[in-house]
Amino acid sequence: MKGFNIKNIVGKKITIIGSGLSGMAAAKLASYLGANVFISDRNKISKNFGQYSKNIKYEEGKHSNRCYDCDCAIISPGISTNNSFFNAFKSKKIQIISEIEFAFWFTKSTIIAMTGSNGKSTTVSLLKSVLINHNKNTYLGGNIGVPFSENVLHQLENNVENSIHILELSSFQLERIDCFKPKIACILNLSEDHLDRYASIKDYYNAKFNILKNLNNNCYFIYNENEKNLYKNINLKNFNSIKFGIKQNKSKYYLDVNNTIKDRQTDKILLNCDKLHLKGKHNIENILVVLQISELLKIDDTIISQSILGFYPLEHRMEIIRKKSNVTFINDSKGTNTSSTIQAIKSSKQKTILILGGYSKGRVNYKGIFNITLKNIKHIVCYGVEGKSIYKQLKNMFICTYIENFEKAIISAIALAKANYRVLLSPACSSFDQFNNFEERGNKFKELVKNYSTA
Repeated sequence: MKGFNIKNIVGKKITIIGSGLSGMAAAKLASYLGANVFISDRNKISKNFGQYSKNIKYEEGKHSNRCYDCDCAIISPGISTNNSFFNAFKSKKIQIISEIEFAFWFTKSTIIAMTGSNGKSTTVSLLKSVLINHNKNTYLGGNIGVPFSENVLHQLENNVENSIHILELSSFQLERIDCFKPKIACILNLSEDHLDRYASIKDYYNAKFNILKNLNNNCYFIYNENEKNLYKNINLKNFNSIKFGIKQNKSKYYLDVNNTIKDRQTDKILLNCDKLHLKGKHNIENILVVLQISELLKIDDTIISQSILGFYPLEHRMEIIRKKSNVTFINDSKGTNTSSTIQAIKSSKQKTILILGGYSKGRVNYKGIFNITLKNIKHIVCYGVEGKSIYKQLKNMFICTYIENFEKAIISAIALAKANYRVLLSPACSSFDQFNNFEERGNKFKELVKNYSTA
């Protein structure tokens, strides 16, 4: 690789900035491989090193100059490097990499890497449900809760061979890759997001495009036909490029007029979409991606169809949590950008009480995005820090209410619901004003629905 020789990591010094899930997993993997690890975190460290503690030292509450005493540094994805502390690594010619890059060095397994603005978690989870019935040594990790390093460590400790690693990757995780090269890479879709981190939408997209950085003609890239113009400056002939899309007339799989997914080459019906638990055209696109990847891996059609038909929406992702008195309550707390929320709104023609708000990811033109064609929206309840801006932009287009406190906003939304309505939490914002994460926000919504939806 460039800069740092990994042929023998024993005795090498590795600094890890950040002690979250990925940082701790990288520390344990590095320690297992014989490296000397130093963890630095401005917050408290859990110190849950277990059997790997022998080679791990740490500091908390600061980032000292000791961080620079290393051969290589690994940075946690949530930490921005646009400051003098990280510039010093560059001036000292110390390579900074992501945890994804580091874990990649130590596995020879097949890697399927997926990124995009929306649908990643559902698609990789659906893909695992298919592949696990084909290869029991299928791992799922990355941005979905289990760090890549943790899965690689399990693989090495248990001498697991012929495994498959499915990775959900965020733009943050793709910022610091060097040699990372998946066998199959996929960008599901791209839309405006994380403008609190990136200077422009172009910078955000370029971080996503890093997934293609090292692909060659032995690799596959699957991308959305509807967004082909985004790739006009990328030479797609450098690897095997495959388009997907509901109406794409050259793809192997497509959605026909009878709401079935068919194989274009054989005209065989693979799935009746009326029987799916996943709803909405965006989920049909996710399924088309899973079908295409499964075809590349030569998975039996029966395994594919049974796995997909038996798959339910993930928690906090268009999760139907209650139906009472003809009112449906849906938890889509994972809907943290406007594109995801628009898909959630369009997934049903049902009259909708929509809950928007939270913490801003940058300046967003809600007025231009939530247009009057979304006629099923009957009332928007805005909450949180960003809710005030949303209310100001949309109050002349929709019936809107602004209530800063999340709990009070949800109780108000529940009270507004009538028969045959749905109450949809799809906030279009992150959760960090009143919650630690989207899971905590979604769980609070479910608790409130349970306690107050008595109609």
